[in-house]
Amino acid sequence: MTAEKFSSEKIIHRRLFLPALGLAVFSVWLITITFPLLLIDIAHTFQVQVGTASLIAAVGSISGVVFGLLMSVLSVRFNHKLFLLIGLLCTSLSAVGFFFAPTFDLLLIPNIGVGAGIAMVTSMAYSLIGEFYPLEKRGKAIGWIVASTTLAYVIGAPVIGILASIGSWRSVMIWLALPFALASLLLAFLVIPKKPNENKLTEKEPFFAGCKQAFSNRSAIAILFVTMFSMAEGSIGFYAVSYFRSQFAISVTLGSLVIVVGNILAAVGGVVAGFLVNRVGRKPLGTATCLAAALLTLSFTFVPTFSLSWGLSALRFWFSGMSFTAGGSLVIEQLPKFRGTMMSLNTTFMNLGMLLAAIAGGIAINIYNYQTMALILGGLGVAGTVVWVSLVKDPCKTQTNSLT
Repeated sequence: MTAEKFSSEKIIHRRLFLPALGLAVFSVWLITITFPLLLIDIAHTFQVQVGTASLIAAVGSISGVVFGLLMSVLSVRFNHKLFLLIGLLCTSLSAVGFFFAPTFDLLLIPNIGVGAGIAMVTSMAYSLIGEFYPLEKRGKAIGWIVASTTLAYVIGAPVIGILASIGSWRSVMIWLALPFALASLLLAFLVIPKKPNENKLTEKEPFFAGCKQAFSNRSAIAILFVTMFSMAEGSIGFYAVSYFRSQFAISVTLGSLVIVVGNILAAVGGVVAGFLVNRVGRKPLGTATCLAAALLTLSFTFVPTFSLSWGLSALRFWFSGMSFTAGGSLVIEQLPKFRGTMMSLNTTFMNLGMLLAAIAGGIAINIYNYQTMALILGGLGVAGTVVWVSLVKDPCKTQTNSLT
């Protein structure tokens, strides 16, 4: 669909289309910030080890895998807006569930809704960008979506720190996560077009047509595994504050500052990458930034001082934000006819990466130490870079070069 087609849509405040998508993505990720910042406190509440408490992320990841697979099938036939709204509703219900959970076992249940919300909202946001923006503008739009994810940490971390100091980690759910989820649900309902996909041929495709195309395309399969490895490496951020608190005895307040600074850098990096993808190229930009992020993950737990460790970690956030914009810009172009399916599968592999990181990272921390965990996750990032360079193709390379 062209930009002219997009401008002719009779929707309420069409200029709010991208902000509505950004707020939706912001909201589903906002609820997850409580866990890396207050993981030690949650573990203390339920008298479990920190590595065990990280199973919260594992449950959410499993849920994300399941719902991502469902979206890869259902998005071929059904309205993208509907799934985005359902995802936001799941996030709202999860916030309430976290607040009332009396035991650690029951605390895991609401995270099913968190995983579902992330899978639905993230994949549909990227799919809608693919539907309504021309090629030369998609990179910038995707950059803002990546920034929305990281801005959730920038805004959420200090507020969570304040709310936790006043009350507890439970109060964060009711006073922060729930209001944002409900506000984004209302805005998305009002602003996003009711029928984003007007391609009648696509609507008549068999349910599994998109999946069949994806898994028969070597480049598409490869980039999904790159997503998995990169997300596993990026999950180092889930453990970073716990590492700093354990190794250098920093406060929760300083931990929130770590998250804020890192994610500001990631947000800016994501936006900057959005402006660079047409000029530098999606694949070269992704190669450099994926490798840089992985190498920084491998190194930041092996330095002797907090300031140096934090500096390396912050720099990793910058390259990570850039790599996700470059990667997302290339994922969305792999199967133009089945963007909904491809982005849903991409979200599935994102969750597989987070699941892999949660299991491997939690075991490494419980049995060994944070350094072992960082080596494992950084190694996965390097593996993703190798797959990216050797197997991923840029189907719009010629078209992109004509724009520069």
